[in-house]
Amino acid sequence: MLCPRADLQTVDIDMAPALELSASEIRGLCQRYLHQDNCSSSPGFDIVSYQLRPTSEAPAGYLGSHFYLQVTVQLHDGEELKLRFFAKAAPEGNASRMEYLEDFGVFQKEIAVYKNVLPEVEAACAKVAPECYYANKNLLVFENLADQGYRMGSGRDGLLSYEQLLCCLKTLAALHAGSIIQEQRTGKRLTQTQPRAVVENAYPSNKKPDHLRMVNFNNGCLVFKKIIKELPKYQSKMDYILDNFTDRMSYIFEAIKTSDKYQNTLLHGDLWANNIMFQYGKYGDSPLHCRLVDFQLARYAPPALDVLTVLTIPTTSQFRAAHLDELLAEYYRFMSEFLKRAGLEIARFIPENSFFQSVDEFRSVGLIESCLFCHLVLLPPSSTQKLTSSADGFNDFFSNRRIEICQEAFETDELYRTRLTDMIEDFVDNFVLKESN
Repeated sequence: MLCPRADLQTVDIDMAPALELSASEIRGLCQRYLHQDNCSSSPGFDIVSYQLRPTSEAPAGYLGSHFYLQVTVQLHDGEELKLRFFAKAAPEGNASRMEYLEDFGVFQKEIAVYKNVLPEVEAACAKVAPECYYANKNLLVFENLADQGYRMGSGRDGLLSYEQLLCCLKTLAALHAGSIIQEQRTGKRLTQTQPRAVVENAYPSNKKPDHLRMVNFNNGCLVFKKIIKELPKYQSKMDYILDNFTDRMSYIFEAIKTSDKYQNTLLHGDLWANNIMFQYGKYGDSPLHCRLVDFQLARYAPPALDVLTVLTIPTTSQFRAAHLDELLAEYYRFMSEFLKRAGLEIARFIPENSFFQSVDEFRSVGLIESCLFCHLVLLPPSSTQKLTSSADGFNDFFSNRRIEICQEAFETDELYRTRLTDMIEDFVDNFVLKESN
């Protein structure tokens, strides 16, 4: 039986309030990991010690802190096990980031997704995310996917291969199909049963100029227009492009809404390369399995939005010209198979012509998301280190010096310049200039 004692706890960093776990909470997540959920009164192990350590000395991201939680347990047969979990928490000690997070609502939303939504969706279809053993108090504790051979699939360029995208589309189809299956079982929409888990926080309908997400969006558009001014091919149509660019980008605020026209499902909403983990076979060539992480921007909307995002952010325009149609067809096939296993016909929910009509309608969303995500996540390490290392750095990017920071990266870093130019030109050519024809 667990005998909680203060001297059994070993922690290598100062534990902020949001990271404090009681002895009973440590015991509970270990029970779930060891599949002893029904033994709460007398678990088959004792806690020896536990340690909480950051995953790296450098900050891991703008809006979260990442840790390894290692718990040493002794089974009642005498065997000692070291259990390692991955933990994610709100960044303590940085008032600017905490204020942004609280206004954004990302942590409480993600807790609701992992705690109340994903277990039922996965039970209805297939595994799509890491197992979550604890979700509360601005803290999430997961199985450590790295210990199972999962890893991110891209380098700094953020690009994924055809095989990786195919694997991801199968997992994404399981998420979307599981959402439909679960709704059929309950007879209620997700917005009725779990509204907190799918409230729109990335592109809210309240578009007041001082809303933090509108400020973020508008600052991003200023960066893109500054870059467009540097592109020779647009000099003759510059005035038209600059006058209409932000309006075309703002389409995303309407596109991501729950639809009255198309089937809606649970969406991940944040599908760039670092939020997709792959497990490979013995020889490490083609991925065998995929897991999606970071459900902070989950929403309830047409599945084509997720599909187009994951087929655009981590790809080039050249890749999409060669493979987009084929990969869209593969996704639809995966969806059909998952629904069929549950005794449902896809035509009842997403007829093929309706799916491809939604793809055409939302095609620009993938490029809009690419621009808004990638001008941040593709910044060179020299820029991101400055931005994540202090409160001033965070404020500089999200409000004060974004144009200056991104322009410097565009001028000095070839990868950043190449990727941003590719996605901006694709958007301008097909969704700004074509509007004038």
